[in-house]
Amino acid sequence: MKKILITYYLLLITAVFSNGVYADTESNELDKFLEGLETLTASFDQTLLNQYGEELEKSFGVAKFRRPGMFHWAYSDPYVQYLISDGVNLWIYDEDLEQVSIRNISTIIEDSPAAILSGDIDINAHYIVLEGEGADDIEWLELTPRDLESQYSLIRMGFRQGQLLSMVLFDNLGQITQIKLLDIKRNTPMELELFQFTPPEGVDVIDSRE
Repeated sequence: MKKILITYYLLLITAVFSNGVYADTESNELDKFLEGLETLTASFDQTLLNQYGEELEKSFGVAKFRRPGMFHWAYSDPYVQYLISDGVNLWIYDEDLEQVSIRNISTIIEDSPAAILSGDIDINAHYIVLEGEGADDIEWLELTPRDLESQYSLIRMGFRQGQLLSMVLFDNLGQITQIKLLDIKRNTPMELELFQFTPPEGVDVIDSRE
């Protein structure tokens, strides 16, 4: 379950970095964030809350992105886990389990709201997009699924001066995932090798690619 949740939340963010997203014909905070973006590096804090607002889990790490669709997402605490994609393949390495799972990134995105944010689907056809109420100099963009069976009831994206700082995901089980991006650096050079992964010797490899 840990891997499924982490992958789902991660793809929702990384899809923003793929081919461009336009929630409306008018310029919005998401447009400003994507303009001229090629790479991005950020530390992150991720918090999972239950329906009562009680903290279930908190994790930390560093994420690196290269458009289109490449990412290197590394959890360092409370467990060590890597999620790496070259835009085609997704490697999930769990150090504690000594296990690597390999999947087609496209099949996962198609099964999640990330498909909407990746630009592959008309976002207005699937989401009601509104400018949320700003607070603490953060401008919020709110996406409400038109599909009542969607996993999420609401997705909020927080921006400051065109930079994506925070995402809040409300699922239909009442849980809330808060993701904060810190120490953000835009358009720093990144080698393609960063977005490839070779399983360590001796670990179990589960290859689910078609």
